[in-house]
Amino acid sequence: MKKSEFEKIIGKTFRVLETKYGFKKIETVFQQRSCIVRFQNTTTELILTYEIGGMPWLSIADVTSPEEKQTTLEWLLVEQGVEKTPAPEAAFLPTKMEESKLEAVLQSKNQQLLEFGTDLLKGDFTILPKLQKRAEKYALECKHYVDIHKIKS
Repeated sequence: MKKSEFEKIIGKTFRVLETKYGFKKIETVFQQRSCIVRFQNTTTELILTYEIGGMPWLSIADVTSPEEKQTTLEWLLVEQGVEKTPAPEAAFLPTKMEESKLEAVLQSKNQQLLEFGTDLLKGDFTILPKLQKRAEKYALECKHYVDIHKIKS
């Protein structure tokens, strides 16, 4: 996929973030096999990460402390009951997606973000500690899985 086509998909898919929630695309970083797009409004930062051939994911962070106060759309969906908590072994399986499905997947993620992440988009991070606790518990489960199965990282 050409950079211009990717940029067009991003612009079209996430336009509502700009119009409804005041987000601006502040950075797009193209690397050899991946791309990172950052959006920001006065309270919230969204980071879209896409590795070619893999599933894209969205991180959501408080702009006052993005390194410490962040989560992912996926953990939000687990908390809301939309998705199930992944099994620890899932963390070690490659995620694959055909490039032709990128636009549809991004549109779906954007729709989920708008439906379930409105508070976060508006800067209400009340749910963040709960989501971070889920992620920490999962990380421990993954570590335990690695220890049991002697997986080398």
